[in-house]
Amino acid sequence: MLWRSFDLRPYQRLGAWKSAAGKNDGPRLAQEAAAHYERCGTAFRALLGRVATTLVASFSSELDELLSDFDTFKRNAAVLDFDDLLLGARRLLRTHEKVRQAASERYSRILVDEFQDTDPIQAEILFLIASAAGAAPTWQKRKLLPGGLFMVGDPKQAIYSFRGADVASYMDAREAIERQYPGNIVRITASFRSREDILAHVNLCFRERLGRQAPGYVALESTLGKAEHGLPCVVKATVQISERSKIDFIRNEEARTVAAVCAQLIGNIRVRGSGGQVGLLVPGDIALLAPVGTDLWRYERALEDNGLPLVSQAGRSLFRRQEAQDIVALVRALADTRDTLAVGALLRGPLVGLTEQELLDVADGLAPEETASGAPPQLTLRTPPAHVHHAMARDVLTVLRDLQRRARTTTPFLLLAEATERLRVRASLAARGTDQAARALANLDLLMERARGYGVRGLRQLARDMGADWEGGPLGPEPYEEARVDTSGEAIEIVTVHSSKGLEWPVVIPINMGSELRRRNPFIHRRHDDTLHWVLGDVVPPAIADAIGRDDNERAEERERLLYVACTRAIDLLILPQFSAPRQNSWAQLLDLKQGDLPELNVAGFARQPVARPEALPNVQTAAIFATEQSIADNASKPIQWVKPSDADPDRQLLEAAVLEEIADMDVESPTMGGSRARGIILHKLMEELLTGEVADDAPALEFRAALLLGQLCSLDGPGPRMRRRWRPPPCAF
Repeated sequence: MLWRSFDLRPYQRLGAWKSAAGKNDGPRLAQEAAAHYERCGTAFRALLGRVATTLVASFSSELDELLSDFDTFKRNAAVLDFDDLLLGARRLLRTHEKVRQAASERYSRILVDEFQDTDPIQAEILFLIASAAGAAPTWQKRKLLPGGLFMVGDPKQAIYSFRGADVASYMDAREAIERQYPGNIVRITASFRSREDILAHVNLCFRERLGRQAPGYVALESTLGKAEHGLPCVVKATVQISERSKIDFIRNEEARTVAAVCAQLIGNIRVRGSGGQVGLLVPGDIALLAPVGTDLWRYERALEDNGLPLVSQAGRSLFRRQEAQDIVALVRALADTRDTLAVGALLRGPLVGLTEQELLDVADGLAPEETASGAPPQLTLRTPPAHVHHAMARDVLTVLRDLQRRARTTTPFLLLAEATERLRVRASLAARGTDQAARALANLDLLMERARGYGVRGLRQLARDMGADWEGGPLGPEPYEEARVDTSGEAIEIVTVHSSKGLEWPVVIPINMGSELRRRNPFIHRRHDDTLHWVLGDVVPPAIADAIGRDDNERAEERERLLYVACTRAIDLLILPQFSAPRQNSWAQLLDLKQGDLPELNVAGFARQPVARPEALPNVQTAAIFATEQSIADNASKPIQWVKPSDADPDRQLLEAAVLEEIADMDVESPTMGGSRARGIILHKLMEELLTGEVADDAPALEFRAALLLGQLCSLDGPGPRMRRRWRPPPCAF
């Protein structure tokens, strides 16, 4: 078998057959053996295909119960997800003609932009609303009302198949309109974004490759004149690597080259902004567009090393950021009083800023009685602040101990909100650097919002989840994106190509082009019979060979369109990195962008200009202004009262503060009493007696009976204040 594959090796035994049967009969026997081997290989691939299909069927049947439970949960919670909205709307329009007619009359004119990004369900919904009464075998054959549906789309920019978009739906809709209204297809060729030299190069690179895709390539023509920066509008920047270079080295070298180019261009060339104004290039005029988001922190680091401001909306490097690591340390320290590593990381980190020597002095100065016999002293949240002689460490420890005592009575979000206030986290983040303050504060808000999903006593679970994310998470390393920041033209933007649709920048540089293309998805959807198949390894079962080939072709075409989108985001200058020794099966080898015909970008004549930092705006808000604005907000907000009846039940009452302080240092977690056992029993008993007629159906009678049942069920005294290690439910009366 092939290395790391289920498939068989090619049959190469001609020499062995010649040795065994002679030069005359050897070639004939080798050819016959090869034919037998090929038949065995075909049967073997078919067998593996059937095995994979059986596994998919078994896995699917195992999921039926889970999906049924999920549907039941959504039904009971009265919620719908996005797919439910689409499927429900289509089902409603399909099966209820009066509803479809009412929707058609209400929405008599529908305008859909970016139609190439729709999926088949969305396209059918649009056609159902915009069509006349009457049945049709498929949505493509419905009779559209004149002027009812206006669609704008560019199939060259169809890049969202990962979220269900299907360029075939665009083609089906286009052909349906062309059949009914042949003169209503209008080709738009004018571009108001890019300079003519950029579009000329784009047309040269993509006309042949995208021309093979339906409905053919439509070249764009620029409405802009020549650029004012004096450079060629399309240039290359060579990245020096060798054929044996590792991918990490390639990314580092590309990042270093790109950062150096950006540093030299800023303040030295004049460009046209997206608003039409012309001025010297500033950091916000540059975008680094990545087809994949792997290891984009390397590009961030290279820009920071050059002193350039940046904002990343592409990399999944949230937990590589210092502010995220500070919050993880804070949460873990509050959740577990024994976590000395988290306490040390928090005190040693920039939020507090103690040096290693100061931490050692603090630990060494602890009273001997605070440590186990013969063990070195340890600084934890159990350490009394009075035993800490360092003033700042003592103040922080006092705050953390106070917050930790209330961890069982307060939600994690409120604890973190108070912690950030008392530890002055926002002020600390704002002081780390004016160009990165907005980014750090936005990430802090993102992490705070994540804590909203955890209820009282959920701090430990939040700490576990955040710790798992910081260490890599269940979805692999760096699974979370950073918060979005409004840069206002103050920083270089690192953006994925998927997020760049509809945007434009004076200078665009595609990056991460040395990364390898992703391998084929092992699950293949066959369209003609709507079946799902699993491909084991690299084996191509004969039964689905056509489906696999079609899927591979569609993915290759979408990658080409992705590069097209990246190149057409540039207004004045498109800089294409060129690797001296590109890796096979990489984005750089996907399509010939003709860097060999381009001049090298020469920035040697530019003297590096200082980057203008944004000036901090003075805070002119007085107490009177704040009070006025608060009053306006309060008057415009409708108060919401959340009613939780079970919170007042005796068996759900939280422990007294004195008891909380007593058990705060226990190794075991305090019990979670769930959804009020007594309340559930009494409600079920009352419903039973209502159905049997044992109790009258009026509020006073029900209240009296509930009080009687509660007295019979449990003692109302609850746990006593002298409780130590284990909580026991109050004794029942029967």
